[in-house]
Amino acid sequence: MLNNLEPHTKFSFFLDLFFKDKTFPWFYNKITNNYLKTVVYNSDHTLHKTATIETCIVYDIPNYLDIKTTIQEADLKEIRFPLYNGYAVYFGNHATCDAFLHDQVGKSRTNKLRRHQNRLDLSIAPTYTMYYGAIEEIEYKRLFKELKRITALRFTQKEESNFELPYLNYYEEIMFKMILTKKASIYVIYDKDKPINITLNFIDGQTMLHFNSCFDVDYSMYNLGHLNTIKHLRWCYDNNIKLFDMGRGDFFHKRQWINKTYLYQEHIIYNSKSVTATLKAKKTIAFYKLRFKMVAVLKKMKFHLIYGKYIKYKYRLFNKKDTKNNHIYTLSTGVAIPKDANIVQINYLDEEYNNLLFYVNDFLHKNFEKNSAICVYKDTKLANTYYIKGEKNTQKIRIKSS
Repeated sequence: MLNNLEPHTKFSFFLDLFFKDKTFPWFYNKITNNYLKTVVYNSDHTLHKTATIETCIVYDIPNYLDIKTTIQEADLKEIRFPLYNGYAVYFGNHATCDAFLHDQVGKSRTNKLRRHQNRLDLSIAPTYTMYYGAIEEIEYKRLFKELKRITALRFTQKEESNFELPYLNYYEEIMFKMILTKKASIYVIYDKDKPINITLNFIDGQTMLHFNSCFDVDYSMYNLGHLNTIKHLRWCYDNNIKLFDMGRGDFFHKRQWINKTYLYQEHIIYNSKSVTATLKAKKTIAFYKLRFKMVAVLKKMKFHLIYGKYIKYKYRLFNKKDTKNNHIYTLSTGVAIPKDANIVQINYLDEEYNNLLFYVNDFLHKNFEKNSAICVYKDTKLANTYYIKGEKNTQKIRIKSS
């Protein structure tokens, strides 16, 4: 519990309070999850009147969490206003995950996703691990190092600035102990020992907060994002999780799964006897209410699509491509692989062959090949020349600098 607040404070509900052992300000009395009808936080402490409070702002609060406070006993008032939408899956009365998928996603889409899963299992036979209650520290650090790498590549692919990195550093600091105490989990899809999809979750009672997920762009043909979501939904069913909160961000892939939309809110608690604090609170709420309404209007006008194009243009303008990594790949299918001493087999998963990985996966995916049955060769005489030999087909890859 936070007793001695500074005159002006600002907290992220989850990052600064909830994930820090639910260390809430002294005036937080009770928090109830309205979806689940469960008590998330309950305090029976004696009221600590703190005369120094002028304003206390708490933001990114899901409005399905009903927060009761004792501010009326301390000459404080509160204003709440919307910020943006959040999205969640509530399993309700569905007895099985398959029943939920049938009702929410539909038979046709479910069958299509099953085909994607079968293709992934055929091509690379991945393994799936939910680190929940136990994880080796060496693997924990390796996963975060890899998550930062693939996140950077994903943002480059999307031509967007990487706003996730500072948060990943924060999650790395707090999640290890939380995993051991089952307050968090990391879900990983592996190709052999290579992480190709990493997801960070926080868990509280019967709620899973799906906070961050990223896949390796070299495996983009396998629809890992959707398959990862299904794996999470099934895990939730197996572990009595009733609410799968996918957070903010109105993305098409979320719309296919979610059945609940809520609002993130900002709460301003201010000293009602202070003219300065009252004016600041009123001014802030007027600004955010206007912004919320404007965003809704602009979204109806499809302005966000134009803004998205502007963001990509701005990214291209200030992030020129590195000519050292600008290559042309020439692919030739059905070629004969030379049988001489210059052709040596390589492990394409080694880091030095990262530039080949996408094309090997593409070969596996298009030709219904298994990675356990292919061989990848390097021509030691002809620079940047490689061959893939599968059970059904072959391919030559020639890399040239543009």
